[in-house]
Amino acid sequence: MAADTQSPGVPSTVSGATLTEPDWLAARIAEMGRAWGTTQPRIAGTLWWCMVASALVEQIARAYAHREPVPEPTLDRLDCEIRGDGGIERVHIMPPVRTPAAAADSTPTGSTSATALRETLAAVIAPVAAVSGAGVPALWAIAADAIGNRALDAGAPEAGARLAQEIGGKLPVPRFVQIGGRTFVRRISCCLVFEVPSCQMCTSCPKRPAAERKAMLANLAGES
Repeated sequence: MAADTQSPGVPSTVSGATLTEPDWLAARIAEMGRAWGTTQPRIAGTLWWCMVASALVEQIARAYAHREPVPEPTLDRLDCEIRGDGGIERVHIMPPVRTPAAAADSTPTGSTSATALRETLAAVIAPVAAVSGAGVPALWAIAADAIGNRALDAGAPEAGARLAQEIGGKLPVPRFVQIGGRTFVRRISCCLVFEVPSCQMCTSCPKRPAAERKAMLANLAGES
């Protein structure tokens, strides 16, 4: 279980650029491992990235879903809240200083924001992979599923697919499936939590047999 208090010597917030520093990443991933009870950096790093990716894309996916002006998530505009277990609780995207004329040019589907998000994801994924040993494609897949889930949370799963298409590059497009009258992300990534002692595989994990996963999601849809 994650720790409840802030780690000694770790600030409560850090800048976006901090997420690219190998020594800082190694320390936070190690904290994540201790909190979850694993000594394997690949598992701890994957769990850490699952949380960070979700926080990084949340504001963008919500803006796309609601067709609102989209913030530009460049590293220098990110303010990241640190959890007690070394993870990221949430990411705040600070607005740039703009003149009224420039602000009027903001659009709800800005490709500039998608490009900025692609560059930010790439800048963080590379050192996370290097520090933890997790595969780069696996980390991109986690980001895709995070976009899908955050768009789904915002009530517009199609916005997640649109955002991913605009991001492009190494990012897969999230997929969705209807089961029991409810929409789920058809995941392409695994968080590896089932490799942690005493933890079980996620209901929607793509490593589950398809029939078993569908039956479990149908039960979940019925409960909701």
